[in-house]
Amino acid sequence: MAQIDSWWITHKPPRILRDGPAASRIEARRIAGAKDQGYPCPMNRQHIFPLALLAVPALLLASCKGEEPAPETSATATGEASEAAVTPVTVESWLEESAAKDLGGQTDSLQYARAEADLDGDGVDEVLAYVGGPMMCGTGGCNLVVLKRDGEGYRQVGDLSVVQLPVGVLSSKTNGWKDLAVSVSGGGRPGGIMRVPFDGKAYARNPTVSPAEPVDSIGKELIADKPLKPLKPGA
Repeated sequence: MAQIDSWWITHKPPRILRDGPAASRIEARRIAGAKDQGYPCPMNRQHIFPLALLAVPALLLASCKGEEPAPETSATATGEASEAAVTPVTVESWLEESAAKDLGGQTDSLQYARAEADLDGDGVDEVLAYVGGPMMCGTGGCNLVVLKRDGEGYRQVGDLSVVQLPVGVLSSKTNGWKDLAVSVSGGGRPGGIMRVPFDGKAYARNPTVSPAEPVDSIGKELIADKPLKPLKPGA
C-alpha cells in the first residue's frame, strides 16, 4: 500500500483504471501504458476500498479534535491574582519596611506624624512623615521623610535628619518644588527655622548646613509640635 500512495503523490494518472475480466482491449492497453509510466498496478475496487477505509478514521479524528472546547480559566484564580497585583502600599507600611532595615526588624516602638501637600505643583499631594523612636532620634531631633506617589506605591524624595517640630512649607520654590521649613535646635546649635531646598532629585538631607538657610517664618504649618502616635497601633 505504501508503494501505491507514493506513486499517487508523485504522479497524476489520466484516469482511474479498472482491471478485471470485463476490461476491453482499449482499457487493457491503457493499463499497460500506465505500468510503463511507472504506475505500480491498476486501481480497482479492491485497491480503492482499503484506502478509503484508512482515510475515514483520520478524518473522524481531525473532526473531533477541531470541536474540543478551550480549557476554562478559573475565575477564582484570576481574581486572586488581580487583587494581589493591585494591592497598594500605604505610607505606614513603607515607613515600617524602610526603618526595619536599620532596626533589625524591631519596628514596634516607632512613632510618627504625617501631613500632605502638593510640593511640585502636579496636582497630587506628596506625603511628609516625621518618624521618631529608638535609633531614629537624637538630641538634634528626628527624621523627616518626604514621599511622592509612584503608581501603587511611593518614591522617596527627601530624608532629612536632625529635624524638630513644627514642620512647614514655604511659597518659595527651588527647581520647581516648594521649599520646606523645618525647626532645628539642640546638639549644641542655636534654635531656629531653616529653609530646605530641592536639588532636582531630593530635598537637602541636613537642614543645619548649606544649602539650607535660616528663615523667619515656618510658612504654612504641616506637622505641629504635638506628641507622635504609634506607627503600628496596638503594638
